[in-house]
Amino acid sequence: MDLVFPPTCVHCGRDGSLLCSACLVDSPAVSKDVCKKCAEPLAKPGTCTRCVIEGSSLDRLYGSYLYESPMGSAVRAFKFDDVRALGSVLGGMFNTEQMSRAELDIVVPVPMHKSRIRERGYNQSAILAQKLAESLGVEYRGDLLIRSTNTVPQSEQPTAVARRGALSGAFEVDLDSVGVIADRRILVVDDVFTTGSTLNAVAATLKSAGARWVGGCALTVQPIGSLK
Repeated sequence: MDLVFPPTCVHCGRDGSLLCSACLVDSPAVSKDVCKKCAEPLAKPGTCTRCVIEGSSLDRLYGSYLYESPMGSAVRAFKFDDVRALGSVLGGMFNTEQMSRAELDIVVPVPMHKSRIRERGYNQSAILAQKLAESLGVEYRGDLLIRSTNTVPQSEQPTAVARRGALSGAFEVDLDSVGVIADRRILVVDDVFTTGSTLNAVAATLKSAGARWVGGCALTVQPIGSLK
């Protein structure tokens, strides 16, 4: 198929690959001097005031690239333009250095409501999570969580407060999976981290079911301070 329809970069249009090497180089990695729970830039690594005040449910956030970059264009193409072939490409681009030292037990994706899956045909976070779990050598479980409420997409919510409110009670643990979650270290995977509302809601749900530690992982991060 590549001989007949050669792939082109989804960001710049160069022939040869869905995300070319030049665009990958132009995609900045998330700095090490950031809040460990939301990736907000700090003078040195730690926890920002906002996460302390709000009581973030995440124990740690692992971000790989800044969203405002060619990598963000690739995520949008994968998520909204049905370029499913990007799944295996993007799933192999996580920065796994710190995650590999986290002693993880399970990798899970942010669940998508069944009606949204019917519309889109796939859960992009599940595809990324499966690839990441394989890279880390950690068990993947896509059946532990249920999105019980079909909320308005987070990208369409006007404020961070609205995002948090919309996700109240949106996630549930599958009743048959409670025993799997108890006292485990779990990594939740999503494609984009902005205000953290989604990953925090999922983390709170897992902890209420007995998870000992919950980390979040996002391929791209858009620090809340950079939002217009």
